[in-house]
Amino acid sequence: MLKALIRSRFSALFASMTRGSGSSKRRSRLSPALMIVLFVLIGAYFLFTMGALFYGLCFMYGGTGQEWQVFLLGVMLASALCVFGSIFATKTQIFDSKDNELLLSMPIPPKYIFISRILTLLLVNYILEAVVMLPCLVMYGIVCGYTPLGLVFSILTFLLIPFLTLSVSSLIAWIVSEIASRLRNKTVVTVVLFFVFFGAYMYLCFNLGFYSDEIESAPIDLSGFRGTPVFWWAADACANGGWLSMIFFFLCSAIPALITFIILDKSFIRIITTKKARVRVEYRGNREKSRGAYGALVKKELRRFFSSAAYIMNAGMGNVLTVIVAVMLAINADAISAVTYELTLYGLGDIVARMLPVGAAAVVAFMGSMNMVSAPSISLEDKNLWILQSSPADPRDVIRAKLTCHAVICLPLTLVSSVVLCIALGVGVIHSILVILTCVTAVAFTDYFGMFLGLKFPKFGWQNENVAVKQGFAVMGTMLGSMFGTMILSGLALLSAFYISEYLGFAVLILPFAVLSVILHLWLMRGGVHVFNGLKK
Repeated sequence: MLKALIRSRFSALFASMTRGSGSSKRRSRLSPALMIVLFVLIGAYFLFTMGALFYGLCFMYGGTGQEWQVFLLGVMLASALCVFGSIFATKTQIFDSKDNELLLSMPIPPKYIFISRILTLLLVNYILEAVVMLPCLVMYGIVCGYTPLGLVFSILTFLLIPFLTLSVSSLIAWIVSEIASRLRNKTVVTVVLFFVFFGAYMYLCFNLGFYSDEIESAPIDLSGFRGTPVFWWAADACANGGWLSMIFFFLCSAIPALITFIILDKSFIRIITTKKARVRVEYRGNREKSRGAYGALVKKELRRFFSSAAYIMNAGMGNVLTVIVAVMLAINADAISAVTYELTLYGLGDIVARMLPVGAAAVVAFMGSMNMVSAPSISLEDKNLWILQSSPADPRDVIRAKLTCHAVICLPLTLVSSVVLCIALGVGVIHSILVILTCVTAVAFTDYFGMFLGLKFPKFGWQNENVAVKQGFAVMGTMLGSMFGTMILSGLALLSAFYISEYLGFAVLILPFAVLSVILHLWLMRGGVHVFNGLKK
């Protein structure tokens, strides 16, 4: 029975990442293949990026006696990624799973249910760890070479890291679950904690001992982290073959994992059957303004977005990154001005003046392409789809409401960031207007493109809304299509600005977005209505 339960868990995990939905048999055959190809491409990209990073570090520290810094960075990044990437999966699988009552009603021992979920979470941690540690281990072996003992300890370290991170993520998930259950708005708590951990992870990635005084200095110096016991023990065991370090790291990984397993196993029934405390909401009568169908649908879509932490964090992340990039560039405006001035002294002033506004427009367009609010909006209807289809509302209003929701959420912050960016870079008025126009057309294209793929490749039948907003061809296709399309257009625009004129560069950016948006709008108002009416869960 345990094997069957584990097999079903792993099958559900694979199916949730690759399976689409819809009545078309052809679609059901193509969707898993397309998703597998997308995941392979994304995995290859991150493996190549990490491989390049660790190759440079191995080449830098090889033969200097500081090889342990390579493993220290690898273990720290892998641990942070595992904790950050599995907190909410742990919270969902152990504390907030929606199939608890169904499984407990079956003749399945609760221990088997718990073990199957723990093994699923371990698999997720191993996948996340492999993105960092595999390039680290391979590049170290190629550049520096292993001792026999170092190779054995490196493999053991790779196997032990997920046990340590699962203990930490389980503790954090329990804290998040307890706090969220006692507050009125769980979404706020979840989103705030998400950005706290995200910010900590980004700080860990980009602020580990960077030097700026001398170019000849090593770009990364982790000697200050040598006093961090757990990470240092793992690095020392892998690089130097330290027996005591390996034993200490094993104990620090195995003992917390064992304690966590025992505690969760003993209290699993109580955790999943205890009714969480809920904040009572006092009802207050208010006058409600009458709205048309379109206004009511827009309000519904906005409420749906802001009531879901998963929806906010996955579909609206581009807003946060856009603001971060704009603020960072504004803070470093003096440095950018200094670089521009130096280039002007070398006779490159005209080229810089042409490329700078186009580059600003390309940055804003790329950040805006990372928002995917419209893409999963059809999939999120799921069991409620028939209500919209049978309601007296015009299907065009339903589609327009979802498009409007994307625009309301994404456009204001992108516009503000565009203005801040133009002011920080000293872009002229006419160029600033063109940057803002680029921002509007890029957001419109992502909006329409996401709705197009959402109608063509909906993902129904999910048990957790994370599946709808994270997985499926509609979401992945919108993200990759918008990002890669923006990157290609940005490259062509910068080349046009470099060789000819900045106005041609703006045209290369704006016209394709505008034309494709008009074409997609016309299709959605006609063909999209027929597709929507024919959708079946």
